[in-house]
Amino acid sequence: MDGETLCLTGKVTDCWQPVDGAQENASFYLKDLSIEADASSFVFSGDSAETTDNLSQISGSADADQMSVLISSQKTISQINEMQEIFGKNASALCYLQEDEALPRAGSYVRVFGEVSPFLQATNPGEFDAAAYYRRKDCLFALRKTKITAQTKTYGRLEEFLSQLRYESEVLFRKLLGEKNGATASAMVLGRKKGMDSEVKALYQGAGISHLLAISGLHLSLIGAGLFGLLKKVRLPVALSAGISTWILIVYAQLTGMGISTRRALVMFLLFLAAGLLKRTPDLPTSLAVAALLLLVPKPQRILDAGFQLSFSAVIGIAVMIPVLQDGWEKAAPSLRVANRVTDGVAGWNIARAAIARACRHLRKNILAGLGITMTMLPFLLIHFYEWSPWSVLLNLAVIPLMGILLPCLIGLQLVARLTALAHCLELPQHLLCTAIEAIFSCYEQLCRFTTALPGSILHTGYPTWQALAAYTIGLIALAVSGKKLRPHLRLAAAMCLMGIFLIRLPGELNVTMLDVGQGECVGIETREHHVYLVDAGSTSKKKTGQYQIIPWLKYIGTRSVEGIFITHWDEDHISAVGELLEWSKSSRVKIRRIFLPDVALKDEVLETLLQQIEEANVSVEYLSAGEHMTDGALQISCLHPYAKKVPEDRNDASLVLRLSQGDFQMLLTGDLEKSGEDWLVEQARPATQNPLRCTILDAGHHGASNATGEALLDLAQPGVVLISCGKNNRYGHPAPETLQRLEERGIRWYSTAEVGAIQVQVGKKKVKIKQYIQN
Repeated sequence: MDGETLCLTGKVTDCWQPVDGAQENASFYLKDLSIEADASSFVFSGDSAETTDNLSQISGSADADQMSVLISSQKTISQINEMQEIFGKNASALCYLQEDEALPRAGSYVRVFGEVSPFLQATNPGEFDAAAYYRRKDCLFALRKTKITAQTKTYGRLEEFLSQLRYESEVLFRKLLGEKNGATASAMVLGRKKGMDSEVKALYQGAGISHLLAISGLHLSLIGAGLFGLLKKVRLPVALSAGISTWILIVYAQLTGMGISTRRALVMFLLFLAAGLLKRTPDLPTSLAVAALLLLVPKPQRILDAGFQLSFSAVIGIAVMIPVLQDGWEKAAPSLRVANRVTDGVAGWNIARAAIARACRHLRKNILAGLGITMTMLPFLLIHFYEWSPWSVLLNLAVIPLMGILLPCLIGLQLVARLTALAHCLELPQHLLCTAIEAIFSCYEQLCRFTTALPGSILHTGYPTWQALAAYTIGLIALAVSGKKLRPHLRLAAAMCLMGIFLIRLPGELNVTMLDVGQGECVGIETREHHVYLVDAGSTSKKKTGQYQIIPWLKYIGTRSVEGIFITHWDEDHISAVGELLEWSKSSRVKIRRIFLPDVALKDEVLETLLQQIEEANVSVEYLSAGEHMTDGALQISCLHPYAKKVPEDRNDASLVLRLSQGDFQMLLTGDLEKSGEDWLVEQARPATQNPLRCTILDAGHHGASNATGEALLDLAQPGVVLISCGKNNRYGHPAPETLQRLEERGIRWYSTAEVGAIQVQVGKKKVKIKQYIQN
């Protein structure tokens, strides 16, 4: 299916035009899909698409090349038809245009052809699962290098207007505010996070204010309530004010993509307006339940979406936990008493006392409100992001009120900038708005940098265990039901202790995980005491494997420091991600303590560059040779190769060979060591009283190549299982048939990351479990 060419017809929706003009990144969704299996219905009309009233009117014959294109796609048609049966009429495809194509009009029907590209499935713990994400959006696959061959004259006028408005607004933001601030403004107002500065995005996420970038209840309530109140002030009838506000909010929701949190907020705001018109008191739990039903009945799978879980849990916190936490505080700690203490003995300070009392009440109320929302969101934050910023509760006290100024300024800037072309007298207001917006963005960044520099700014908890989730859920329900019976101070202490459940880390088992990094190598080791080591970190088939595979796994297991990275040798497929890890270590405060290298007399430019990166990151380097050992609790790590100051033939011959041992468990990791190095190992091991090569599990040398994992090593090591790290359909043919034959002749089970994804070895007291991430 991957890479085959397919011809489709369908309706164009959700067009995205990149502001940098890179057409290969322009995309749209194709809905109401129909697969063109008959070559006689396929027409290519030269450089531009044919325009017609109805796609069914197009007919003609295809040339030989077009015929072969369609015949090759026959292999995928049955698979896609099966997927369409599962997803029903809502099934869609995400089309990325080829470089010289223009976006079709939104709402039009088109015939396209392009290369089928399935969404990537996660193959490692913590890795983003694009296949599952798009499956929840009913999107079957991506179509790369899409060419439009026919397009109807009719199109959705409102959809096309909003598409153009979205693009023009994004261009305008970047023109007036600069690339960085303009991209942030586009995310906040238009929901367009593509093209946002990666540093700013990471800063907002690390500080815990990334919710400002999601169009949700905060945005809709500011716009909807503000507009509704303004229309009432100009003495429009309440029903007319509500109608206008409703229409504008629906259009705005469509403009921003109508995400799940947007839909939830829109439904709840409409129910709020309806309650006012009917002179009823709006009920938050009822509104939330109605919104959940409207979202889940047509698509039950939405309940698994992170946006759904975080959005609804936040509102549950508002409805349930905030009243519990805020109850009784006025009697327990009267604000006026605090104000009296501050101004005691100072004449004429009665007004100041009242102001201080109000400020204290307001501050306490907002802190408790932030805490209540965080309590219900926390499990979902940790399930999806594996870390949490406790300072975000206080940071939101500043950023959310500023949002009440920022959002109207951003919308006002769009209006004023468009009118400035007609009336130059508006240039001053435009300049003032830009100055105010830039000042708030700067304030946001400084506040984020300040909070992320504080102690405990990021708590690395990892994916929560089911025991922690169960204990937290029971405690949260108990606090919600019976919390008001406790004194306010005890209630607050109980809430803090409850959140601390996720910080508890009991001793576990030794876990060794061979990550799927494609054609490369990375083995992660987590000891009983949750100390973490890596053996190699690189790939030649996957880009940014540190960012997309290794770091997500480190976050998933709750890594608070990396005790050491063993680099077996410095080929690219073993070190390409080391630089990414060193950079991440600086920003995340996950310290990398040491890096281990083989002690050999071989230096080259690649090694010098690597050593410079390590030095700049202020990480110490240690060199290992045969006979050296280190222990971490019950785990012993022994170096078996190379011998000190060896002069290797090449980098592979310089490979570190490590032996992990704990109790009756042993694992041998041989890097890219080939036959000559293995023969030396065997010669050294045979005279020994205790066989140092004997192992439970063997990491196949050189990714399962035919010139490694030889017969002599296998006969002496006698592994029960062999793990092979290699890329799917790699050009080297790894694992080699000769290697697999040697394993099968000896009855040795083998696992390959290319087939089963990450391979986890759990070492218990009595037995060893092997888990594959992808279950066949």
